[in-house]
Amino acid sequence: MERKNHKKSKMTSTTPPSQSKLIHIGRIYISGKWCYLLLRKKDTRSFVWFEEQPDGTEIETEVSAETIEEAIRLAIRHWKKNNFNSVLCGFRYPLPERDEHGINALFHQMVSSYSSMNGIYYDEELGNNCFVQNTSDEAHRLWQFLKIQNRL
Repeated sequence: MERKNHKKSKMTSTTPPSQSKLIHIGRIYISGKWCYLLLRKKDTRSFVWFEEQPDGTEIETEVSAETIEEAIRLAIRHWKKNNFNSVLCGFRYPLPERDEHGINALFHQMVSSYSSMNGIYYDEELGNNCFVQNTSDEAHRLWQFLKIQNRL
């Protein structure tokens, strides 16, 4: 799994979400304030981090990978000096057997769970029904904000 370099390009809030699905959200500390980074799935084998600008546009960064896990690992390394951390999107529990601790949920898993009527959604990667709980207020606010802007 290698790191790919991409030219920076702007992606505005009017870009259709179907072109680039939002997978997860991180944040970094730059110039005395927190800035959000959005991990998007560009195609079947490419996950790219975008930096959100104050005007709502997203600028593609050079950090990308072939898997979600690798993209997060590369982001931690790339933005180490900027205190990269993921937004807490709760814990995912598979059904019917629910372990006591769950695993950290990604943003898109939280959205799938909270968008369903009973909180249960089918996780294609896991091949099982799951639900997410204990999300942070920050993640929930971001979901509502991005949904209004049609940027999910």
